[in-house]
Amino acid sequence: MKPGPIIPSNMASLKSLTVTMAVMSYLACLAIGALILVDRAVASWTNGLAREMTVQVRQVKDADMTVEVEKARLILEGYPGIKTVDVLDAAAGAKLLEPWLGTRSLEGLPVPRLIRVVADDMATLNLAGLEEQLSDVKGVQLDTHRKWEAELTRMARALSVLSYAILALISISAVAIVVFATRAVLQANRPIVELLHLIGARDSYIARQIDGRFLRTGLLSGFMGVGMGLLTFFLLGMTGVEGGDGFAAASRSLLFAAPEIAVWSYSLLFAVPVAATLICLITSRITLMRRLGGVV
Repeated sequence: MKPGPIIPSNMASLKSLTVTMAVMSYLACLAIGALILVDRAVASWTNGLAREMTVQVRQVKDADMTVEVEKARLILEGYPGIKTVDVLDAAAGAKLLEPWLGTRSLEGLPVPRLIRVVADDMATLNLAGLEEQLSDVKGVQLDTHRKWEAELTRMARALSVLSYAILALISISAVAIVVFATRAVLQANRPIVELLHLIGARDSYIARQIDGRFLRTGLLSGFMGVGMGLLTFFLLGMTGVEGGDGFAAASRSLLFAAPEIAVWSYSLLFAVPVAATLICLITSRITLMRRLGGVV
């Protein structure tokens, strides 16, 4: 008969470690996925805002808003560095306010007219000169969106730091769990370890018998966590409306991105099983060598 392993593979502590590490890997995948989505969203928003401006023409006394809007349009179209000038009609401007004020509340209000401006390069555009020329237009205000861009960047940094902190806490918790599981395995197999010591087995030999168990546990739990994470993002993607925006669309973009982007995203997600395996293997080995020096 083929001899069985020195350390049984069906120990309760190893099963509990597999389940716990799978949950940790799942949480790590969610944190990494959220980090990727936030990074993409902020990059998309800031890239759009970086070259766009909004010119607002408000209703003022003794001034015809239509005439002032036309004056602003002519100035913008003739200014060097301006690529596109799009004048929004009154209905489009009112529609932007509907989520906050509704439709009835807008009746009779002096809703300003908006002009969407796209520049070739905001870094080389002479904003001071543009503001000076627009000063002839009554009720005009130029918004370069730099304030919103700074706020988005600040928010992205805060969310990134939070995601990294969550990943660090997950890693620390995983190390602690592996330490306790290793001690439990050694304690449960104390007679076997003592017997191996009596017949002259070295600590490195005993540690190798247990390393394989933790190696398989780390791989299995890591891939279980990644599988649950991908399933979660898939289900979130299925909840949204096709062609809509929001978190559902972002989840779909995470799973079904362009090849050059998908390679990077999936590489980060599938780094979780590698990290889980290394944590299990290295932490258990260090704990084993320290504990075996004192014979459990």
